[in-house]
Amino acid sequence: MSALWEQAPTFVGVAVGALLSFVLSTVADRTRWRRDVAIRWDPQRMTVYAEYAFAVREMYEIVLAVAIRHGYGQGSSRPVVPGTNTALAEADADRAARFEAVLLIGNPQTVAAARRWHQALWHLACFAQGRLTGHLEWSAAMREFGEARVEYYRAARRDLGIAGGLPRTSTPAWKTALTQQTAQPLGSVTPE
Repeated sequence: MSALWEQAPTFVGVAVGALLSFVLSTVADRTRWRRDVAIRWDPQRMTVYAEYAFAVREMYEIVLAVAIRHGYGQGSSRPVVPGTNTALAEADADRAARFEAVLLIGNPQTVAAARRWHQALWHLACFAQGRLTGHLEWSAAMREFGEARVEYYRAARRDLGIAGGLPRTSTPAWKTALTQQTAQPLGSVTPE
């Protein structure tokens, strides 16, 4: 019996070592599995985030084209054509479908930022459709839209593990001048 007591520390050491080995192996396997899952989903998340952003941008372009009818905005790359309200509804349906994918695989922060971005877009759409008015309010809604866009991209980049922030941009002088020229009524002459 005393020989058994003499070997007890050895048995305890072996048992503790086995348990520790099992725990460390399990933790390592779980960490590897999480990393593999993240690597597997990153390309899909990036695609979903980019497609959603493109859908919001498409709807934004239509909103700007419609808003010109009510005297808002300084121009759009889209011409104002009949049926633009139908195009706006179709663009919103496409945006909504792409938002479902963001809901499915996006992290909570990116989902919240995406929701804020499209709500800011809806705010602009209300001006474009004549349901809201006021140039100061329009300008505030445009700022809100821009801030929500930046917030969305920051959240998406964080979720994808992309380091660094978005660079600050400004409108180049030539574009400001061009926008001011196109805002003048047709047939007006710009002084030399």
